[in-house]
Amino acid sequence: MPRKPSEKSELRQGRREFLKSAGAGLTASAAGMLGLNGIDPANAEAGAPPRKDPISPPPSTQGDTARADLGGRPIADHPEGGEQILAPLSARVEALVHLLEDKGVVNPALVDQFVETYNKQVGPYIGKAVVAHAWVDQKFRDALLNPAAPRYEPYRSHPQRGPLAATIYIREWLDEAARNPGFLGFQWPPANGLFLTTLGPEGEQLRIVANGWDHESKIRVHNLVSCTLCSCYPQALLGPQPVWYKSRQYRARSQSAPRGVMLEFAETNNELAAVEEYLHGIDELRVWDSNSEVRFLVLPEQPAGTEHLEEIELRGLITRDGMIGARTV
Repeated sequence: MPRKPSEKSELRQGRREFLKSAGAGLTASAAGMLGLNGIDPANAEAGAPPRKDPISPPPSTQGDTARADLGGRPIADHPEGGEQILAPLSARVEALVHLLEDKGVVNPALVDQFVETYNKQVGPYIGKAVVAHAWVDQKFRDALLNPAAPRYEPYRSHPQRGPLAATIYIREWLDEAARNPGFLGFQWPPANGLFLTTLGPEGEQLRIVANGWDHESKIRVHNLVSCTLCSCYPQALLGPQPVWYKSRQYRARSQSAPRGVMLEFAETNNELAAVEEYLHGIDELRVWDSNSEVRFLVLPEQPAGTEHLEEIELRGLITRDGMIGARTV
């Protein structure tokens, strides 16, 4: 029996709430070794310095049930026997960070610098700039979509052209655009040298796919990206992965029900009617599985009626989710 509209809305709401809460956590064994106030004395090395700062927030009596309906275990074995409800994800992550710092595995200053770089210097800003330029420059767009055999110069005779040369074309354009003060709106290359030779972590082997009319197959397509294994993703272009991208639910349903996933995003963003109309005109919805060998970036269709806007203005229309394919722009 078909579900009533109210039932569909409730189902989508439940899925959206899951996507907000789902994410990576510690393994059951690691969680059992960590206390919320630092390293468990029973597991600390002799002579280890005591925890100087308490971890917050305090443990929740509700625990983490994000994996309960997916066959995972929302609880961990307690070292003394029985079961222990896991602390909220934020507390577990903070506990792990403090443990790694205490062991000397990571340098806190370097981590802070890395986070600062991705939050303010790179991330979606670069991806938006690339997409907007591809909208206004046909030669650049063609090179990104056909990196091995571009049709236009200077890309057609580029000495490094190849199946995964899109990264090279993007970097060269960024180097050139950075010579125009204020044009990019962000620092390129980043000051701390994270991008000495490439587009940074997970950005070396990149494939660009475009939404809209496919001249080769003569159909209208939409592209959606996910990573069924974990969370492979071009961070330098899009910023850190959103929690929902890493969730098991998105990784599974983006493959089995991509149109439903898009409609749920649309309902969340009050775009349901527009996206329903958009999907009605799509002949094929292609889902790309990002992995350790290649990452993907989606070129959304340029919205109709925006042809008169300047390239810098066009960036404001582009969203991170649109470059993943979860939204239309």
